[in-house]
Order: sequence, then structure tokens, then C-alpha cells
Amino acid sequence: MTESLNQSLLALALDIAKSTSEILVNQRPENMAYESKSTPVDLVTEMDKAAERHIVQRVKDVRPNDSFLGEEGTALPPENPSNVKWIIDPIDGTVNYFYNHPYWAISIGVEVDGEIQVGVVAAPLLHETFYAIKGGGSFVLHDGVKKKLQTNSGASIDKALLATGFGYEAERRKKQGALLAEIVVIARDVRRAGAAALDFCYVAAGRLDAYYEFGLYPWDFAAGSLIVTEAGGRVGGLAGNKLGGDWSLGANADLFDEVDQLVSKLSKKYF
Repeated sequence: MTESLNQSLLALALDIAKSTSEILVNQRPENMAYESKSTPVDLVTEMDKAAERHIVQRVKDVRPNDSFLGEEGTALPPENPSNVKWIIDPIDGTVNYFYNHPYWAISIGVEVDGEIQVGVVAAPLLHETFYAIKGGGSFVLHDGVKKKLQTNSGASIDKALLATGFGYEAERRKKQGALLAEIVVIARDVRRAGAAALDFCYVAAGRLDAYYEFGLYPWDFAAGSLIVTEAGGRVGGLAGNKLGGDWSLGANADLFDEVDQLVSKLSKKYF
């Protein structure tokens, strides 16, 4: 029953990600009106909200009793909720989307009985959709061609390509920048592209060795974390803590502990 449910949830999530991609690409206005969610840097576009409404309605059309947790505030449970919750970020990388930078994605994680079973991350301008089903591996569709994902191996941080992200508040950015300044001289290099869900997927695809960030929310990592683990990687918080507490980390299995120890040590200095 669980396997057939997961397969149907995956099929629905993939279909919704595709239709949402079409809306966000084809209906993106040239001069987008925006308001601030928290600071002037954190842009909420009209498309962001419209995309979340579309995702929620598409699910409700098929599964009216499912619950939602979304970045744009979709959290109200139905009257008779099922055991399925959709954790959605309609545009992960809102600032990139605003500037028409291709590194943004639709992130859809599906939780059954409190555990993520399905993850879909669609990056329309990169022509890629990453997805995973619990126990079934991770894959990427690139222009319709399917490829199984596998993280890198290796446990030497000086030969590793890392990624991170910054928060929106100035004080947090100062701390994150100071921590990054120490890591960048230890690691092979560090990237900051601006979309957490895609950063997790890039770890799964072996395009990054590890990704860490302070202050992520469930919609930032719900889909991407499953895609990493199903590709052979590890995810978690720092020092054995749960993913999505203060810190979130995804890495290839060999490198995870080394990055965990380094970021844990430096975080005590700056946070």
C-alpha cells in the first residue's frame, strides 16, 4: 500500500512541478511587481504566490484531505486531514527568479505519517527535474533523459567543493560571511548560488561535495534532503542534531563527518 501510494504521489508531484514550471516561465512579467517578505533583499513576487496557489489547488483537485506547509503561508489543515502533507517552496531562489537568473527551482516534498517519502525539485531554466522516492533511488531528468544520481566519494575537505547560502538579515550575513572566510581557505572552493533545494540536488548529482547553511526551513530541504540520501549521501544538523534546526548539512557519506566537525567548530565562534 505504501509503495503504491508513494508512486502515485511521485507521479502527481512530477506533473504539478511541470505545470508550475510552465506558469513560472511563460507568465513571468517583464517588470514584476514585488513586496518585501522580511527585508528589501527578500523579494516576494506575484508569481511566487500564484505558483503556490496553483500547486495547492492541483493537489486538492486530486487529494482534498491532504495538508500543506508552504513558504508563502499555506499551512491550514483540511477539516478531515489525511496522513499526507505537502511541503512546498513554489520558487526556491526567489531573487534569482526576479533577476531571470536560471538557478531557481520548484521544490515539492511529500510527507507520509511524518516522514518524507517523495521529493521533486524542478529547475525549468536548467531543463532539469531532480526526484527521489523513499527506497527507490534518486534521478534527474534532463530534457527528458533520465539518469540515476550518485554522490561523490572521498573524505578530504581540502579537495572538496562546498556550497553555502546566506540569510536575509544583515547581522546574520555578517556572521555567515566571517565563517565562510575561514572555510574558503580550507576547502578546495566554495559556491554560493542562492537556491537551497538545488544545492542539495547538486550534492546528490556529484556537482558539489557538501552543502551547509544556517537557518533553513522545512520547505528549503524537504525534497532536496531525500534526493541526497537516496543518492547515497547524508543529511543532518551539526553535531548529531536534527536537520533543519539551526544548521543544515548535506554531503557525500565519506565527507559528512569532516564538514560537520569543521562547521560545528567555527559556528561556536560566530553564532
